[in-house]
Amino acid sequence: MFKWLSASGTEGGLAEVEERFASMLTDGRHVFELAMSARVSGADPTTIEADLRRTEERTDEAERDIRRRVVVHAGTHGAGDLAACLMYMSIAKDAERVADLAKGLFEIACTVGPPPAGAMLDDLVALRDEISPMITDAARVFADDDRVAAHAFIERARDLQSRCTEAIGRSLRSDTGPQPAASALSYRHLSRILANLLNIVSAVVVPLDQLDYPTPTRGRHEGGS
Repeated sequence: MFKWLSASGTEGGLAEVEERFASMLTDGRHVFELAMSARVSGADPTTIEADLRRTEERTDEAERDIRRRVVVHAGTHGAGDLAACLMYMSIAKDAERVADLAKGLFEIACTVGPPPAGAMLDDLVALRDEISPMITDAARVFADDDRVAAHAFIERARDLQSRCTEAIGRSLRSDTGPQPAASALSYRHLSRILANLLNIVSAVVVPLDQLDYPTPTRGRHEGGS
């Protein structure tokens, strides 16, 4: 585990950062599941809001903590770990955005409630069921530095993004569909969550300068710059 960190000889400090990062995605998934329970399952927002906001705020604090730890680590170890430090700054923001976007889905649910029964509700439920485990999968693929799984994850996430894009278009063109604006915004949030997960997993298969534009080439343990 942590092959790249071990290779750099500084596993101790950055491994602590990686553990903190993994906890952010665990919390992000919890926020996502709570939000979608209100958006598509009719859960009463008042019964879950405190838990959701407390957990989302914890991801904010975790991102700040990672930044502090990375700055200290960089000051101690110098340029040798610069790529690692920059990478963690980037993906910690992605993990924070997962929870923040999920909170946005909750706020949509607070405003309009779940869609009526029908094809769109079924599609949102199906997307929830696919995306939720992918948040955990992203943490696992990253921690395992699993290039094969990373390629598969990227392909799957892009397919789901395309599905969301098509649904956004349908919602915006619809004069009669249920909740057209809220539906388009929901699909947009889901697509952005996938984009942030893509950024995280892309760290396994692309160099640092391509981190937000994953055209798989080299992994983080192969230099990353």
